Amino acid sequence: MIQKRINSFDGLRAIAIFLVLLDHAKNTIQSKSDIWNLASIFIANSSLGVRLFFVLSGYLITIILLKETNESGSIDLKRFYVRRAIRLFPSLYCFILVVFILNLTVNLNITLEQFIAAATFTWNYLGPFHNGLFTGNWFFGHLWTLSLEEQFYLLWPLLLLLGINKSRKLSLVLILSMPIIRVASYFLFPSIKGYLNMMLHTSIDSIMVGCLMAILTQFSSSNQRIYKLKGFSIVILLIWPLFITPILDHLIRGYLISIGLTIDAIILGILIAWLHANPLSYANRLLSIPFLVYVGKISYSLYIWQQLFLTNENATISGIFPYNLGFSFLAGMASYYLIEKPCLKFKDSNKISGLLGLHK
Repeated sequence: MIQKRINSFDGLRAIAIFLVLLDHAKNTIQSKSDIWNLASIFIANSSLGVRLFFVLSGYLITIILLKETNESGSIDLKRFYVRRAIRLFPSLYCFILVVFILNLTVNLNITLEQFIAAATFTWNYLGPFHNGLFTGNWFFGHLWTLSLEEQFYLLWPLLLLLGINKSRKLSLVLILSMPIIRVASYFLFPSIKGYLNMMLHTSIDSIMVGCLMAILTQFSSSNQRIYKLKGFSIVILLIWPLFITPILDHLIRGYLISIGLTIDAIILGILIAWLHANPLSYANRLLSIPFLVYVGKISYSLYIWQQLFLTNENATISGIFPYNLGFSFLAGMASYYLIEKPCLKFKDSNKISGLLGLHK
């Protein structure tokens, strides 16, 4: 396990969550100027925020698993799954419980089937299961990301046991095949085209890019090439997902869902690997600003709970912009300190090993 937290990665998480929050909040903004409408194309980009989360997750998880493999010769699957459950389940199921209570008291029109999908990490397949006729529900709509990530967690450690070379080839095949699969699915199954960026078998490329970059860093030649990237190259890479992709997506129909998602993921993977290889760089110092690091630490809880406030369906003051952003942060902070942080301490302690008979 990586013992030392990488502050700049928390900074990346902060940027990702800001992109998501601004995108979700824009529908609650009453007065929108032309300047905001233009700026929101670039700064209210939840798609980019989610992809950044995915690539970073794949990268870190693979680094951790490879480190364990190098040290012990294998992966303790039981320990991995238990630790992932302790990391993700408490805040999520508390949120689901709160939504359940709200559904009983103020009737949010959430069905039992939706609760089951939210609780079983299958939300990203609920819409396609209904042949695209199911529109979903806002309060659980963001859980497609957690569903996809949890499905990845179930499979990737098993695939890594095949060995680093086979895993590298498999990662590359999956990344390159996703644009083809998405385009084919778009024409063959038009009723589910709105879900092509959500399902595991059509949108695993973002996470797999992170996995592949983590694997490539194990080879000195690849690691040296990433390390030697210069400032100008980094700036160009940054410009593409932040500015070029939104413009191309606006001008070219289907760009994002075909190759845009994959290109952005590859660029993000290179940038993440470069940050990891250059801990003393100016970019690392900038991303390690205490405020960004703090927001990054609470980003998971913030992501879970913001859905209650950043919506027109919330008619209280907690749903009015900009108060809804404040309430989102308050809920995220409460969840982090009362639920997530105590569970993280338990996850990293010897108690879980002793309780479940796991090896440290």
